[in-house]
Amino acid sequence: MALKSNSPDDVAVDVLVVGAGPAGFMAAVTLARYDVDFRIIDQRAERIQTGHAGGVQPRTLEVLQTLDLQYALDCQGNHVCEAAFWGIDSLGNLGRTHVGPEVVHPTPYPYILAVQQQETEKVLDQDLNARRHVVDRPTQLLQFEYTNDVEYPIHALVKNKFSNATSFYRCKYLVGSDGAGSVTCRVLDIPTERSSQDDVWVVADMVLESDFPDVRRRSMIRSRYGAIMIIPNAGGGNRVYTQLSPKELADLAAMDESQSMKPGKRLIATDSRDLALFNILQTRLKENLKPYTGDIKKILWISQYRVRQGVIADFSDHNRVFVVGDACHVHSPKAAQGLNISMMDAYNLTWKLALVLQGKMRPEILETYSTERRQIAQELIEFDTKYSHIFGKKEFLDNNAEFHDVYEKAHGFTTGIGLQYLPNQLISSGVKTPIDVASLDPLYPGKRFPPFSAIRHIDGTPIAILSEMPSFGRFHLFIFAGTALRSARFEPCAAYLGSTSSVLKRYSLGAAHPWASENIRHGNPTNTGRVIDLFLLHTDSHHAIELAALPAPLPDWKHRVYADRQGKTHADNGVDPDVGAMALVRPDGYIALVTSLEGGAQVTEFMDSFMVVPKRDASNGV
Repeated sequence: MALKSNSPDDVAVDVLVVGAGPAGFMAAVTLARYDVDFRIIDQRAERIQTGHAGGVQPRTLEVLQTLDLQYALDCQGNHVCEAAFWGIDSLGNLGRTHVGPEVVHPTPYPYILAVQQQETEKVLDQDLNARRHVVDRPTQLLQFEYTNDVEYPIHALVKNKFSNATSFYRCKYLVGSDGAGSVTCRVLDIPTERSSQDDVWVVADMVLESDFPDVRRRSMIRSRYGAIMIIPNAGGGNRVYTQLSPKELADLAAMDESQSMKPGKRLIATDSRDLALFNILQTRLKENLKPYTGDIKKILWISQYRVRQGVIADFSDHNRVFVVGDACHVHSPKAAQGLNISMMDAYNLTWKLALVLQGKMRPEILETYSTERRQIAQELIEFDTKYSHIFGKKEFLDNNAEFHDVYEKAHGFTTGIGLQYLPNQLISSGVKTPIDVASLDPLYPGKRFPPFSAIRHIDGTPIAILSEMPSFGRFHLFIFAGTALRSARFEPCAAYLGSTSSVLKRYSLGAAHPWASENIRHGNPTNTGRVIDLFLLHTDSHHAIELAALPAPLPDWKHRVYADRQGKTHADNGVDPDVGAMALVRPDGYIALVTSLEGGAQVTEFMDSFMVVPKRDASNGV
């Protein structure tokens, strides 16, 4: 049965984003930068104001830097740089068993940013507004269906929850970021592979007065009374987690049943439950921190949740409807995963949508969204199940060494940096040139490209490369030239870069123009037609080489040539300066291909498998 609307305000749009949580906001701010025609709706009347997710990982901060949003969010949070583990020794005394860095992977942001979800959403929303986009509130998705409309095959029926007026969105693609209980998933009838534990936890943001030595570190404290986690928030506050015992759960259930028998007492019942949770937390803090003190002076937000892990069977449907964030995977919040994984879902998807909509990439490549992100979600669920179970269960409380070992092995998840995609259409298998796998952060397809600092050749300015990699939906070709720039070894690479088969020219209508300077704060319209840009890093002194003397087309890329002091970045990434390498990096910052300086033809062959070569017109100079 065809959907019907009763409003004249029907909208035709390329992408409809359903839900304005972290994933939906990330989808919206990136689609805005990619100049995609989109709308975003949310059934809530306003953004959340308290609680929810409270940690932003280094990988997410790296992405936010390419959006020029990292600093704005960083100012609102607290840097959590170290983690401490506490347990009971053989004499029954509480003691610290380990303290160390929160982040062990090389990154410009070696900390977890403790910041409330409302602040993260506020920064993203303000950026969206600055680009003249707003969230349509309170607008609820009711239903959608595929139609025979050639241009806009998806018709979605939505309702304004204030006026009850319904209207149509006709769209080419729909992104369901509508969280747990997703309407998108319900309409698609996508099954969920779900597991449930009996663990129920209390979480609260509070003002805590304590002489506990590690109150300003992320502390995991495990004793015979149970386990608690203390996280230092901004402004001197803390977030505290603890698991409820079977008796506490039974007492809460009995209280709820008692209140439900009293007509009109729903608000009182909610207040009574919050008070009971407060008392549980206060008691747990006093018991677990002995001989130290821990008194709650103020509760800012308090809630409880049951630990569940689940992932839906498919993250997309017919390469037209895509599910992101909590709508497609759920897990416990203790490892700061939910918000981060959800935002990275959207970041993985939107550049693919943009290039397909722009006719630059083949539509079938959209399949990689589901394969890549479901792989990560499944790996996360496996980690989270073990991590949550061993953290809280009393039978594991005496084995702090095992818990610490699980935590150490999980740094890739807890920072977001160690995740790696398996080979697919957008990820080559293996490397095509010698890379030292024992180096600090070796280049390898499927990994996130390691950010580095270097000297910009043209003016000697120290540059953090993320600031030169704005999220504009482009691929990046990194040339690790090492010592080859002034030798015959570089000639094959230069010849390739200057040829018509070079990826710099093959897919970009703006390739006839020299590359104009731009960064995360300034996009240059001269570069708009490009699908791929160039970064060249060498180990010579930038004073010893004149840019104008470099072989074509490098003088046209004078703003993208950098000197690697003492060859540190080459060494950190496993590249021998006397050999060199090329790395093709996707718009989302993941390495697609690693090859030799002579491997230009491999880059073109690889990209030809999914890119669209534009028709050339002599009148446009390309």
